[in-house]
Amino acid sequence: MLKNFIIIFILALVFFSCKDPNTLFEANQSLKNGEWFYENPLAFEFEIQDTTKSYTLYYNVRNEVNYAYYNLFVTYYMHYPDGKKIDSLLMDITLFNPKTGEPYGEGTGGIREHQLPAFRNFKFSQKGKYKYVFKQYMRQNPLKGILSMGLRVAYTTPEEIEEMKAYEAEKAKNKPKSIFSERKNTPDSTKKQ
Repeated sequence: MLKNFIIIFILALVFFSCKDPNTLFEANQSLKNGEWFYENPLAFEFEIQDTTKSYTLYYNVRNEVNYAYYNLFVTYYMHYPDGKKIDSLLMDITLFNPKTGEPYGEGTGGIREHQLPAFRNFKFSQKGKYKYVFKQYMRQNPLKGILSMGLRVAYTTPEEIEEMKAYEAEKAKNKPKSIFSERKNTPDSTKKQ
């Protein structure tokens, strides 16, 4: 009896010590037979206690390599603790290289797993339970080849903030000038007096 208790204690210790300390919430929902129906949205609830911190929201996708498309369109809906809808948006998740068909993600054999940042440096304005809902928005019902979909909410790390700043600076540097900034004369200066 004591031997079994020690084994269970050690396994629990290993399990809980492996969890990422930055992760506040993570859950995945399996899709029966790898089929996702329009009418079956996937809902997740998580609690936010600290509104002063920044968070990163990740999408977890598990798909078969014989999935028929290179991407996955999902619509998400997020609701405040008071029930009001914060946002909803159609998002495009790329699972395969569109040119070569090479699968992205981790895994071997016929299954790939992805953890993709959807929102970085996100601030929640209310304390309490949030609801996050996914709906597949492809032209196939049921959509075949998606095995599970999930959500991870983690504290944004200082390294991520630096990466975002570097990305935004590079994007701003390579941004094309507007046609107005390239004009030699302002529109009014070309008028006859």
